[in-house]
Amino acid sequence: MVKKNNKTSPMLGRRKGQLKIQQMAFMLIAVTIFFSLILLFYVSMKTANLREDVLDSRREKAVGLVTKIAATPEFTFEGVSRAVDADKLMVLRNSKKYENFWGVKGIVIRKLYPPSENVECTTGNYPNCNVIKLFTNKNVADVASYVSLCRKDTISGSSYNRCELALLMIEIDEVLE
Repeated sequence: MVKKNNKTSPMLGRRKGQLKIQQMAFMLIAVTIFFSLILLFYVSMKTANLREDVLDSRREKAVGLVTKIAATPEFTFEGVSRAVDADKLMVLRNSKKYENFWGVKGIVIRKLYPPSENVECTTGNYPNCNVIKLFTNKNVADVASYVSLCRKDTISGSSYNRCELALLMIEIDEVLE
């Protein structure tokens, strides 16, 4: 009888070892690729949301700027919040000193109530007009907020405050699209 050798040959042991090393290498590569894909997906989702977040932030900043402009002493009517002085606006209309003061390209104030046709205010037709433009020729602007447009008026020799609903619009440098 021939005795079988239970010992494995040294070459066979090396082959099994090499095979296990190859399996481990392929598993490490597969796990690395898997986590790379997960990371790529996560980064793409974050960058997609980032653009929307930037646009929302710019809009909020612009709306805050409208409120800030309405509250400046150059616009405020007798210290009343959210009330804009139409007489002051008519003076500012012709002043180039304030053109870059607020950091906007232009300001448009449009009376909403009582409704009437769009008539741009000039020194000749004021107060019988409903659109006051500061530093711009456009009729509308990017961002708007509601304000009271007030001025001093007289009836039978007595003075009173006349306020009307208006829309304060600003034209900004940044595009909000």
